[in-house]
Amino acid sequence: MNRRHFVAALSASTVAGCLRLDSGGETTPTGTATGTTTRRTGSEPDTTATSEESDGLFATESEALEYAGGFAADEAVAVEQTADRTPELLEHGGGSGSSWGPADGGGTHTSQDLHFASIPDDGVAFGGGTNRSLRVRNVTLDKAATFELDADSDRFSVSTWSIDAEAEGVPPSAIELGPVGQQDDVMLAGAWRGDTDLFRTQAFGEYVIELLEDGTRIGTTGGFVYGIRYHWGVEQTRETLYVTRQPSTNESWNVALYVGESYFDPVATQEGTQSPEDDVFEVDLTALDLESGQYAWRLFVGEGLQVERNHFIVLQPSSGGLLIP
Repeated sequence: MNRRHFVAALSASTVAGCLRLDSGGETTPTGTATGTTTRRTGSEPDTTATSEESDGLFATESEALEYAGGFAADEAVAVEQTADRTPELLEHGGGSGSSWGPADGGGTHTSQDLHFASIPDDGVAFGGGTNRSLRVRNVTLDKAATFELDADSDRFSVSTWSIDAEAEGVPPSAIELGPVGQQDDVMLAGAWRGDTDLFRTQAFGEYVIELLEDGTRIGTTGGFVYGIRYHWGVEQTRETLYVTRQPSTNESWNVALYVGESYFDPVATQEGTQSPEDDVFEVDLTALDLESGQYAWRLFVGEGLQVERNHFIVLQPSSGGLLIP
């Protein structure tokens, strides 16, 4: 598993756009493209182009659609945000991060962490005899799993919380906590019971996290969408970037390409479109005002005009880059 992360100092009321990676990014730097006879995909090793139309560097449209669309699931429940509840003690936000790794059969799995924060300034007590646990509910699929701490866990007053399902969407054996007044985060170990496949059933789901004491709910977040175990591939023609669109994606969501090493200061941005019939997101590269070269990039999927802040997933290649002829 690979991890991308850096901490975002943004309001807990928004899920901040950050990756578990340093701000420079783990991508190929901007440069001049060379006239080689190979083409780069965003998440796969170089492969030799076989079509004359591809011109050595680029796939044909049919090749790109077949590759990127080939990782989409056959069917899924499209996500509608339905959880209408007032946050109590906990709220989504407080940072962001993701994990990624190669998927069996090709492509990449990417998973967003579940990040949430304590509403009280002095935090929320957890561990060390509090008899408290966390219940994670996948509202979209009506699944729930509860994380119960080991009996010998220390007690902390917690400011921020993070659940990293890793690339494969497996509930972790420990959760990450940010104690009030401490610079370093801590990991508390425990075990899960219930629907432990709640992260693996489909790519997108709406999640609610509940704080339990002696099995009774005493706090809850609202609902928020996370992309977990998102299976995807990417391919480009000379004019268009194609990225896998999973069928649990809501057609009303926004898609945006950010080009450059840091999305805080991108060299270019471009809205994308959804093509459910082909199982892809598409980005028109001819609209980018860029010099010829190879560029780092990220694709954000989320809601609102500031999709980099209100994103449900960030898709970023582990190698290669965007080629501008």
